[in-house]
Amino acid sequence: MNAAVRFDHRMAERGDETAVVDTDGTEVTYADLDRRTRQVAAWLAEQGLGTGDRVAVYLPDTAAYLPTVLGVWRAGAVASPINTRFSVDELAYTLGDLEPAALLGSDAFADTVDGLHDHVDGLDASNTHLVERDGAFRSGDLPAADAAPDPARRLDEAPAVVMYTSGTTGRPKGVVQTHRNVGAQLDVNVTAFDVTRADTSVVSVPLFHVGGLYGGALPVLLEGGTVVVQAAWDAAGWAELVERHGATFTGLIPTMMLDALNTDAAHERDTTSLTRAVYGGSPATEETLDRFQQVFGVGSLHNYYGQTENTGLSVTFDADTERRPGLLGRPVPAVEHRVVDVTADELVDVGPGEEGELLLRGDIITPGYWDSSLDADYFTDGWLHTDDVVREDEDGLLYYVDRADDMIISGGENVAPSEVENALQEHPGVEAVAVFGTPHDRWGEAVTAAVVPADPDLTADDIEDWWAENAGLAGYKRPRRVEFVESFPRTATQKVDKVSLREQVLD
Repeated sequence: MNAAVRFDHRMAERGDETAVVDTDGTEVTYADLDRRTRQVAAWLAEQGLGTGDRVAVYLPDTAAYLPTVLGVWRAGAVASPINTRFSVDELAYTLGDLEPAALLGSDAFADTVDGLHDHVDGLDASNTHLVERDGAFRSGDLPAADAAPDPARRLDEAPAVVMYTSGTTGRPKGVVQTHRNVGAQLDVNVTAFDVTRADTSVVSVPLFHVGGLYGGALPVLLEGGTVVVQAAWDAAGWAELVERHGATFTGLIPTMMLDALNTDAAHERDTTSLTRAVYGGSPATEETLDRFQQVFGVGSLHNYYGQTENTGLSVTFDADTERRPGLLGRPVPAVEHRVVDVTADELVDVGPGEEGELLLRGDIITPGYWDSSLDADYFTDGWLHTDDVVREDEDGLLYYVDRADDMIISGGENVAPSEVENALQEHPGVEAVAVFGTPHDRWGEAVTAAVVPADPDLTADDIEDWWAENAGLAGYKRPRRVEFVESFPRTATQKVDKVSLREQVLD
């Protein structure tokens, strides 16, 4: 069933009730949301677009995001939320891979979009429409709502979204999320966190991520609650929104929690209306979690373990479960799981207390990647490899141990070391470079580069200046720590021994 159908009844039922509070404080009613959704669908129909066509959604975090996605679904098209932090090179690659039939964007990115027209075949001014300006939805530039088609018939296995994430190769990977995936994910969030129409959710994580779209926003709208959109992260601003709107629910990454703890202005706000908060995206210390819950008066904190391939939440725990170090929780009812031996050539389950890779399959798990040639690397007999090492106790609770690959998670964003290494290797003063993550109080992990210099006078400042001018990658991939070494330790097969190198750097 088309995911848009889930929202039709709620928008009609709630009418003049507030659905979304925009970044400037404007209240958008459910009737407004319905009208805007229909206008987006009408524009797509006017372009001759609909069932199965890909539509890139390149918008900042504003109330315009939600009717845009819902309108794409209503038309039967496939929405593709685009990471607004991508560089132009990354955007060109992503859109070239997606081959969208249209792009819905914002005046804030107008210059970038114009540049993309020169780099992406099939994308031009005729199939690009800016639906947002200065944070406001541009209703006047779209057809009337009554010109919208009825929600297109889309069966469960039909793609609803292609959402891009960075893989171990460093290139963004398009993850297909079906209407079944989306519907099951919304149900999972509503059930796991007991979402009701009485809830007000402050959404501070990006809407182009599963956590923002499927975790913080759409489940609350599905139940008839209110979504408050924060345009850009600011700890004091987050606390002010919680206080002003009496928010009951929010989701943050640990970096944001630390920012709030370190911001006096945030402490001055009354945030005790928060009955639930979820955290995820990177490791969090127990000290951070305990302090955050105490300082901001949060009723309960819940881990949010998920990936783009899981359409979001796949493991969590309820308010009755005692939080303890490394606890992820139990797999949600929409998935089956296995913990398997990472050293075995076949899928061999490990016993309770033993470490192994977490595998998942079920209603919320992607059927595969947009580039289907990647599927064989990430699926075995229908099981998705999460690349996360966990252990499971006798009670069925999962605990996070480490990642099976070298991926760095910095501030909730995936950073592929190979991509950063390839960029830095272009520096004329660098003989060799190895990139990995090291602990960081704010970011969870810092992108760290160990450099063997070709120029003995090379400094970390030189590398930072060069990066700003030449790297062509998103800002969160910038090395926050650069260490110089004479040579790299090697394994028996002459690969760089990053485990020993990381220990050397930390020492």
